[in-house]
Amino acid sequence: MEKVGRYQVRELIGEGAMAKVFKAYDPDIDRELAIKFLKSQLRGDSEYHTRFLREAKGAGVLSHPNIVTVFDVGDEGGHPYIAMELIEGPTLGDLTQGQKPLPVRTVIEIGIQLVKALDYAHKKGIVHRDVKPGNIMMIRDTTTIKVADFGICRIDNSEATQATQVGNVLGTPNYMSPEQVLGEKVDSRSDLFSAGVVLYQLLTGHLPFDGETLISVAYKITKTEPPSLDKLRPDVPLALRRIVDRALKKQPEKRFQTGDEFAAALIGVARELAEEEEAKGKGRRIPLGVRWAVMMAVLVATTMTITATFLYQKQYAAMMEQVKGYGGSLAKFMATQNAVPLLSEDWAAIDVFIQETLGRQEFNYIVVLDDKGAIRGANEGARLNQKFALPDASPLSSSDPGVAVQAYRLQDGRDVLDFGAPILFQGKEIGQVHLGIYQAPLNAVANLVLVLLGILTLVTTAAGAVGSYLLARRLQAPIRVLRNSLDELAKGRYDYRIAESRSDEFGELYAAFDRTAAAMEERHEPPAPPAAP
Repeated sequence: MEKVGRYQVRELIGEGAMAKVFKAYDPDIDRELAIKFLKSQLRGDSEYHTRFLREAKGAGVLSHPNIVTVFDVGDEGGHPYIAMELIEGPTLGDLTQGQKPLPVRTVIEIGIQLVKALDYAHKKGIVHRDVKPGNIMMIRDTTTIKVADFGICRIDNSEATQATQVGNVLGTPNYMSPEQVLGEKVDSRSDLFSAGVVLYQLLTGHLPFDGETLISVAYKITKTEPPSLDKLRPDVPLALRRIVDRALKKQPEKRFQTGDEFAAALIGVARELAEEEEAKGKGRRIPLGVRWAVMMAVLVATTMTITATFLYQKQYAAMMEQVKGYGGSLAKFMATQNAVPLLSEDWAAIDVFIQETLGRQEFNYIVVLDDKGAIRGANEGARLNQKFALPDASPLSSSDPGVAVQAYRLQDGRDVLDFGAPILFQGKEIGQVHLGIYQAPLNAVANLVLVLLGILTLVTTAAGAVGSYLLARRLQAPIRVLRNSLDELAKGRYDYRIAESRSDEFGELYAAFDRTAAAMEERHEPPAPPAAP
């Protein structure tokens, strides 16, 4: 057909079990639209004909930004059709074909629009009964959705037909509510169950109730719980997981009772995520993990710095004492070896001793003085017969009273320790030996110790900070569980249970919360009426 009424039919854009959808053009108002035709093989079936017209009647009274708008309904030569809004974009069914989950924020935004649209229809007395991704259109390049296909909707206060009576199962099996699977009468809460199934699938890429046969799917919907969201997608916020879990409750009275209530819960999660992002961006609220990490890092760094400074000072002092003992022993040994040559004025023997000693070990200088303080032997010949003096030397303590220790700095910036020991002959001082030892090896060892202590301080500080951060992150999840659970109690949901076992103190808190909730439910909830025989 190229034309129906005033509409010009152009191309096929979709096909379902009951109908085909064509792209069309309305020349009167210069608008493109979609036209749905009942399939030719179903035109003679009065039930399908009734259902097709029911969609037009159901959707025709709905005017909502998230519901596909019906413009016109008619019959062209026995071909019933519905002219409706043209949506350029995929269905959510197209987006879930690759079993890839959608971003959490996108799912929340879609969920808010979906349950608000359903709530609007419910308030108009219309229950969709076939909420699924294939019936939810998404406008191209946006996250705006449009709910379509009210073909099996139930309209309150209308003449019931065989297709809508209790006992007939209509809808797509994987998205049905338990009462719909059992053929019982359904109400708006059935649509909200189906919306929960859609959100679960968008978040995980998988159906919560799936099987190879209709019987297995129906059994899972009515008897088993879906795989836990936190195992399939751990990054889903706890509050959102609780919302989906509530939407998928088997008992209608335990689900969200209205779409507005469902939407308010989703809006609360969206607001919580926005506040977290704002806090991160503006620094208004520092996460517990960061605070613990900073505090632990400061504490460990301060403690380690004080300890490292104390250890460094003690280590340097110990090494300095070792150097003093070593230099003092060498100076006294040299004094003993030069006593006889100095007494006999054998300057050549003193010179040979000095040169051989310097050949075996590096010293800054070795000087032998007579009893007048004149230099009689030295590693530098230009200093012979001169008076010995140290420029700006600072005396140091010495554990050997027979050795004088002084420290001074050379013109090239190197530090030297001078060890002076008397030359004795028969207990009488006949001269002195002065030995100069560079402090560079001592300083190198001390600096190495300082670097190692610094590295140890940094590593220990980092380990403490990371450990504290990870510990705080582990504690945040059970804290959020308790906070959200208390919020549920505050809303009057006394049937809420954490129902999670842990082998720690939080497990005891969870059990205490569940006992408290059970006691409150028993106290405040009215007893259930006896079952009908």
